[in-house]
Amino acid sequence: MIDMRIGEYHITSEPRNYIVAFAKLFDDGTPKTITTKTGKAFNERILGYYNSMPLALQAAAKEMMKRGDERVTSVEQYVQKAKSVDVALNHAVYEYGLEPEGKVWD
Repeated sequence: MIDMRIGEYHITSEPRNYIVAFAKLFDDGTPKTITTKTGKAFNERILGYYNSMPLALQAAAKEMMKRGDERVTSVEQYVQKAKSVDVALNHAVYEYGLEPEGKVWD
């Protein structure tokens, strides 16, 4: 089972799916939890279900490109942001012991 955290993004797996979620975090970077009838759960919003890890990473990269405080007004800024997203995702993949498959933002 996969349980990866990449900043505000959480990628988990089920037998047939990889799930990408956007998590709410405290200021120190730890995930917020909520109490439900069944116990504690992470306070996050599901962004999608994917049938492979590369597709889940592409979805996370797409969301990372859309979100952010800085405004992208040129192709150069877009390329720079895309490279930083690529580095962050490849670092997370490597950290979790998986092998990166090239650039995820292409």
